[in-house]
Amino acid sequence: MPDATHHEHEHEPLTFSEHSRLLLAIHTAMRADGGRLITATQGLQDRGPSDARALSRAFAEVVMLIHDHHWTEDDVTYPFLIERLPGFEHDVAKLAVDHIDLDAAMARVTAGLRVLTRSLTPRTWHETQCRLVDDTRAFNRIMANHLDREEAAIVAPFDSMISRADQRHLSRAESKLSTYRHIRMAVPWVLANTTAAEAAELRKIAPRLIGVIHDHGWQRRFERIMAPLYRTEVAPTPSTRAGASTAA
Repeated sequence: MPDATHHEHEHEPLTFSEHSRLLLAIHTAMRADGGRLITATQGLQDRGPSDARALSRAFAEVVMLIHDHHWTEDDVTYPFLIERLPGFEHDVAKLAVDHIDLDAAMARVTAGLRVLTRSLTPRTWHETQCRLVDDTRAFNRIMANHLDREEAAIVAPFDSMISRADQRHLSRAESKLSTYRHIRMAVPWVLANTTAAEAAELRKIAPRLIGVIHDHGWQRRFERIMAPLYRTEVAPTPSTRAGASTAA
């Protein structure tokens, strides 16, 4: 007769640490914004410099959020994991190259948007906008591959091999790099790309004051700045391991 206890264990939902849930939520936001950016740059075909300027400002916030996330990984997260996960230094070599490639890809998109903020001939506008769409697709492809690679290298090993005490230590070290400017955009950014249930779980992780400030100020500011990117909604693409990311 089959072991009922073993059978039930095999079908238990996968659970993630608080650190991994937050990482996956950030990745979900990045993936969703990549899709939105393609749609938004395609939509510039029949628009003008003022629309490109507004989209450029929204994308600048995305770039800032991604840079902050990656710099925290480069300076704190990756060194921490190298000391504790056997063989992780080999993964970091590729992940670090991914960060460099993403910086270059974001720079190309930023430059293309900046050109479109000027008065151009119809032909130059069309050629620049077409190149921008291609650069946006390339950025999205590089980012998606990087996120898949990083989740495969980090999430399961982190949750299975890093003690809870060390997990808390890492979270504290990462939080020391978070400026007010980053937090006031990162919180609404992540919450805007979650389901209601996922948002409720993430709110439990954060101090209550953060949620109050978000609801009474940060959210409205985020929606105003990001409207050019978010007005054409693209359903968030969950991280490859995010199906159970809100499991307790």
